Amino acid sequence: MNAFERIEAVLALEKPDRVPLSPLLDHWAATYTGLTNARLMQDPEARIQAVLRTAKDFQWDMTTIADTANPTLLRLGVPQRLLLPGVDLPERSVHQFEEKGFLMAEDYDLLAAEGLFPFLQVVMERIYPETTLESALRDLSEASREIDEHLRCVTEAGIVPAVGFVLPGPAFEYFCLGRGITETALDLRRRLGKMREAARAFREGMLPLAVEAVERNAVRRVFIGMSRSSPAFIPPQIFEELVLPDLEFYVDGLTQARIVPWFHFDTDWTRFLPYFRKFPRASCAAEFDGFTDMVKAREILGGIMAIKGDVPASLLAFGTRDEVLEYCRDLILKVGRQGGFILSSGCSIPANARVENVRAMTEAVETWGRSSG
Repeated sequence: MNAFERIEAVLALEKPDRVPLSPLLDHWAATYTGLTNARLMQDPEARIQAVLRTAKDFQWDMTTIADTANPTLLRLGVPQRLLLPGVDLPERSVHQFEEKGFLMAEDYDLLAAEGLFPFLQVVMERIYPETTLESALRDLSEASREIDEHLRCVTEAGIVPAVGFVLPGPAFEYFCLGRGITETALDLRRRLGKMREAARAFREGMLPLAVEAVERNAVRRVFIGMSRSSPAFIPPQIFEELVLPDLEFYVDGLTQARIVPWFHFDTDWTRFLPYFRKFPRASCAAEFDGFTDMVKAREILGGIMAIKGDVPASLLAFGTRDEVLEYCRDLILKVGRQGGFILSSGCSIPANARVENVRAMTEAVETWGRSSG
């Protein structure tokens, strides 16, 4: 099998000839190839060349294109002020966000009444007063052309591009990032109805953007970020009332367009995973960041959707090669033996990961991930 056939087999919940390997890549591409973080973020050509070199050297089946180091996507997708290496931070720093609470309570009404783009215009001009939505959309148009070209480069290298579009996640994720955890908790008590109406407008505006991008670049998977909507932050009642309708809308809309929703689960999602059993078999994928119990995730979602994960960042940065090999071996044997599994880092490879630890993941899929028939 080639890389494309392996990934298709996994998404169909079948057993490939070998467990595929697909760590999440952003700033470690700079570490490995010797770029500054500033150049990785500000030079698109340098970024894709760093991605290609890294993915080829470690024989990955699938890779991201360092989407989470793309400043245009970060500015439009995260309602916090982006702090860039080489501009606001030392050039060998990872980017950061200024989490100040840029969304106002009245923005729920604006979003519900006016829709996504008027809402984004107000928010963008508040966070970045030096820009306008028009200039941001011009930047996005240019970034979209670059992304399509980068996806093509990855495909031509025989590597599967991970996703064709990045959704911020259910609207609650965006609201929580923009309002802050404390204000969002108060909003859940005082403004839940307004949040529901705003969430409807948010998802109805976002879905067409995702479908349009995928139809253009032909990478039929869409990333859906899931972090602050986890059981670490909200109770089941709020999840059912405010988050689940968004997920149902996205899954229905994407799968009808023959696109795979690619859930990215940060924090421990074990208690909420049964909600995801309702989605059509072999239509979605779930990737984990090192905090969810992968064996339980397999018990709950195995036979429903593909599972991806989850070598922890701490292990890649501070562990030994043998410790990484042991962790990967356990994952492959306990979670991936029957197929429907992709070995990955738990969230992004940390910028300070050891080369020998990243290489250990490649060794692991070759040593224990081969099918015996």
